Amino acid sequence: MAGSEVRYELAELRTYYLHSQVNSFSVRFASFGGELYRENFLELGFGFPLGEQFSAGFNIAGLNSWVRDVSNEFAYAIKVGGQFESAPLVVGVWVNNVNVPRVSSIDYTPVSYSLRLDYLARGNLDFCFSVLGVETELPFYKFGVIFIPHEITLLSLGINTKPITIEYGLKVTFGSMYVFYSGNRHQQLGLTHNVGLGFAR
Repeated sequence: MAGSEVRYELAELRTYYLHSQVNSFSVRFASFGGELYRENFLELGFGFPLGEQFSAGFNIAGLNSWVRDVSNEFAYAIKVGGQFESAPLVVGVWVNNVNVPRVSSIDYTPVSYSLRLDYLARGNLDFCFSVLGVETELPFYKFGVIFIPHEITLLSLGINTKPITIEYGLKVTFGSMYVFYSGNRHQQLGLTHNVGLGFAR
């Protein structure tokens, strides 16, 4: 899968990314920023089952923070998570930046976490609820629904509480290829767009 996201319709806040997964192994690369500041990210992941209903996984990522004519810093981050499935419920949890990576002597990437609950009401309808947070700050929430009206079309709609945004998405499949668009609208900053192309076997 390859895609690009532009936050608030600003070219300086553009992200390019590539993602690939084969069985339980995954690799992801992303680059965010512009000519003056850029963040680069390379992540390797692996998952494995823990019985019939449980699974777990971990990722390790290399981080690079570059400021033109000022600095070029490197660090690494560790992410761990797990999932429990018992139809019609799926519960997933992850903790990111377990090792609290530092990108400079004063800047660090904080620990963040998420707990997600999916209720699969029908084969083509999924209600989602997530709790997310960063270190000791108060958590925020996401509510959403995923609907598959036809085997080639997926629609999603949701609300994020911090900041308050409406999120939406569309995925259309053509055989083994698919295209997708997702976005959200911030009340003050405007629109964010995410478009991409993927291949699945």
